[in-house]
Amino acid sequence: MGDYVQNGSKPLNIGQGVMCSVLLPESEKYEPQVYATILQQAEEEGWYLVRRTDCYQILINGKEIPVAQVLQHGDILSFNDGDSHTELKFEIFDDGEYDASSGVVYKKHKNNKLYYVVTMFIALCAFGIATLSVLSPPQEDIRHSDLSQFNQSVYHIMVDSVYLFCDSVVVDAIELTEVAAGTAFLAKEGDDTLFVTARHCIEPWINDEEWDGVSNKSKILPEVRLAVKAETENKLVGYEKYVLRSHCVISKGFERYDYYSTDFFVNRSRDLVMRLGNTKEVFYWRTIFPIAHRRDMELGDFAYVVATGLTRESNKPLMSMAEWEEVKGFTNSKNLDIAVIGYPLNDNDADDMTVVYGNHAGMAIDDSLKIPVGCMQLSAPINRGNSGGPVVAIVEGVIKVIGIVSKADGRADQGMFWAVPITEVLIMHRQGDKVEEDIEEYRR
Repeated sequence: MGDYVQNGSKPLNIGQGVMCSVLLPESEKYEPQVYATILQQAEEEGWYLVRRTDCYQILINGKEIPVAQVLQHGDILSFNDGDSHTELKFEIFDDGEYDASSGVVYKKHKNNKLYYVVTMFIALCAFGIATLSVLSPPQEDIRHSDLSQFNQSVYHIMVDSVYLFCDSVVVDAIELTEVAAGTAFLAKEGDDTLFVTARHCIEPWINDEEWDGVSNKSKILPEVRLAVKAETENKLVGYEKYVLRSHCVISKGFERYDYYSTDFFVNRSRDLVMRLGNTKEVFYWRTIFPIAHRRDMELGDFAYVVATGLTRESNKPLMSMAEWEEVKGFTNSKNLDIAVIGYPLNDNDADDMTVVYGNHAGMAIDDSLKIPVGCMQLSAPINRGNSGGPVVAIVEGVIKVIGIVSKADGRADQGMFWAVPITEVLIMHRQGDKVEEDIEEYRR
């Protein structure tokens, strides 16, 4: 199996792997929504389909499945969203040659003539771009800029405990065996001073990369277990009866600021609430990472809180956030210099703030709505702990924050990572710390 089956509008050879997701057809207004996941059985003995939605009809050979069902060669998968009907034929092939770069199996009789033509065309384009970059005038180099001026604006952030509330009463609490740690930074926005970080730094339960959402939930991390309980119970009762809250500490030297995760403003409109479980038990889990391959989900990986006590301190050099037109300038440009400031978790002293340098590799936007539809892809040697840190670049001669470190790109070369465009913070804060309905509807 490969990454995913999207739209179902044409046949797709699926590669070798452990799972793939079947998505709703994409329209001009909506991002794809996951229908179901195809998973490999134990000992590679076959495949089965797991339902991922309560909103749409999913059938195998004309019979609706409740939660999961084993797939056989030739099965017809049907999907109904009320307006359209899509059918996919599930077939298993053992022949072919696996291409790891694209994640698909090519049948032996595949004609590779077109492949070689396309490869040659791409190579010529790359050569042309490289030639133009050599002939272009040199840009301002952030590597030679003084970034020490921002030392007082970058902090540690950590979560040491998580609490589960039911109707405002604590019903469960855990102390994290492995403290969730990252980076936060101070930035100026109008009359406010904001502490900005990555959302998964304050809500570690949305980022369990070891759990595939299918295994027995007794094996998952305690904080994820509480998140599953809260999401499942809220789904059953129909309102936010359960609330999960973490204790967050932002610190630098003798400075310390205590917050709860519920003090931060986040954008929940891109969250994916996954329907999980098996035929005996159904439960739910909320995530922002692209388990279902939603391109825009990672854009929700930011959080900020107004730092009231620091708002009027004039001796602290606050970072400036780039505006939309400035960030948009990075859309079609590659190899632009960037720097990442943060507290990576490595063999060095945990109190050592580091600066690493890299390049911007691209970002997709929606021109009609003037919003990004995916995170920035960047290259720099980041590590755990850099999450939430500022990505800075020289914008019209001024050093500004263009992004927030989200996560490393496990599918790309070493050193590639994703960053949330800083404009996500600006848009939300200027809208009164909430998401406008039209944008929220588009995201969902």
